[in-house]
Amino acid sequence: MGVYSIGLCILLMSFSALAYTLNIVTENFPDFQYLNEKGELIGRSADKVRAVLDGAGVDYTINVLSWPAAYNAALRKEDTCVFSTARNTIRENEFNWVFPIDTFSTSFYALRESKIKLNKLEDAQVYRTAVIRDNFSHQFLMEHGFQEGRQLILINSFDKVFELLKARKDFVDLVILSDAQFRFRSAKEQTAQLLEPVYTLDKFNTSLYLACNKNVPKHILEKLQETYNALYSAK
Repeated sequence: MGVYSIGLCILLMSFSALAYTLNIVTENFPDFQYLNEKGELIGRSADKVRAVLDGAGVDYTINVLSWPAAYNAALRKEDTCVFSTARNTIRENEFNWVFPIDTFSTSFYALRESKIKLNKLEDAQVYRTAVIRDNFSHQFLMEHGFQEGRQLILINSFDKVFELLKARKDFVDLVILSDAQFRFRSAKEQTAQLLEPVYTLDKFNTSLYLACNKNVPKHILEKLQETYNALYSAK
């Protein structure tokens, strides 16, 4: 191969790297990341992810989907990353875990008028709990003996879950939410104020990450990790 051909190959490879666009997907998950009244994605997790992407000089797009769609897009599409993704044993080998974003805790919530009380996780097995399909809580409860269609009612988002609890008392007894998510919703929605936490999952506090498909190029992942370390590791 001549010098000209070698130079051309190097140029094309460099151009290909520069032209790479990372597809970022997420869900409405207040107050970590959510769409405001103007349709803009805001929240502390969104701010941190954008800061790292911009600092790394990586071209990217961000799309807001339901959690099942976002999760499965990151599993299937080679150019895709998803946030905010809770890290667990089921997911550990599914993604490259690029950098942590935040932490969260989770509780079972019930209508105040229901008088439901839980003293331990197993107590919830006599009730029906609404949980988002494929999210961390769904996977956690499945690992602890809960079954779909019996104790677990699978939904795609929590947008209507408060109305579901109120209108379909014969269908759903409990909902499992991040505590930050509940505080955000209860400050804005009267229906959410009808709920109360009845059991907080112990040993459930976990980290939320930007997680990428296993085929996202290594040099992109390394650049993101380097930028994250420069921006946040010393803080």
